[in-house]
Amino acid sequence: MPFDNNYQVSSNFSELTHDFLSNHLIPPTPANYAVIYLYISNENELLTAAIDQKIKQNTPIMADFLADLFKRFVSFSEQIDSTVISPFEEVLSSTLEQISLQVGNEDKVTTSLHKLKIILSENKHHKSLKNIVSYLSDTINNTKEQHHELSKKLSTTQQEINQLKQKLESSRQEALIDSLTGLLNRRGCDDKLQALDFTQTHSSLVIDIDHFKKINDNFGHFIGDKVIQRIAKIIKNHLTEEDLAVRFGGEEFLVVMTNKSIIEAEDVAEKIRISIEKVKLIHRETNEPLPPISVSIGIAQNNNASDWSSLFKEADNALYQAKKSGRNRCICA
Repeated sequence: MPFDNNYQVSSNFSELTHDFLSNHLIPPTPANYAVIYLYISNENELLTAAIDQKIKQNTPIMADFLADLFKRFVSFSEQIDSTVISPFEEVLSSTLEQISLQVGNEDKVTTSLHKLKIILSENKHHKSLKNIVSYLSDTINNTKEQHHELSKKLSTTQQEINQLKQKLESSRQEALIDSLTGLLNRRGCDDKLQALDFTQTHSSLVIDIDHFKKINDNFGHFIGDKVIQRIAKIIKNHLTEEDLAVRFGGEEFLVVMTNKSIIEAEDVAEKIRISIEKVKLIHRETNEPLPPISVSIGIAQNNNASDWSSLFKEADNALYQAKKSGRNRCICA
């Protein structure tokens, strides 16, 4: 039966994983277990090759090595879901179905035995047979109770799995967001770009805060973070729900304007630049005004770009020209 096979395979993988961890003196943490389970089950060729090389070189498998493998191959929640949770959920559902069928058969047998017991009770000559029927009936009833109890526990486990999947999805979404600004981070940008058709017309803005290092040096990183947050909010407020706003790193932002020409992108970029130029910031502790904030923006459209990276490169080159031309301006590639 498929259920038996899946259960047996998973059990074997689990035992081999425990043996591997023990033999190599590896702490059985959830992260280590996940990495070695994938290795044992040969789910990821690159991960398997990395561990095989360590074993071939007779090099100890250290915690930092496993942590790196976890980060590279396992940390994505969808990977955990597809390789660990979903297979277990399938086995669990199959188990519940098997128990349900078995309980249904037991109910039928119990009904038949009850009828037979009534018939036998009417005839004193069948006392021994009646005792056998009573024993079988009691045994099946006890088994039914055990199955009902097991079914309850498995149903509870299934609910816990659903909650875990929700938490994993929540964690996955959080991993795509920049914690300071609420914009997408690089990983989030890559994730969203996969859903877009690059052959359609798209434009990109690369935005950089002018002289941001001076703000950090003169007022500290706390004020610098506040500046980044304010600018991120202004950028977001000028975009549509379809557009992607990304904190690309430090004081640099990336915008993907989906299905918009460079003319539309330039109009939005200029509005963002002017809005930021008008911002007046006051240091709360000293009431000292901060120097004017400005941004330089490079703009490009995917006319000649072969992929997203080349589009962003064109916009970044335009940003360089904006910086070179005196900053606080928008320039199209």
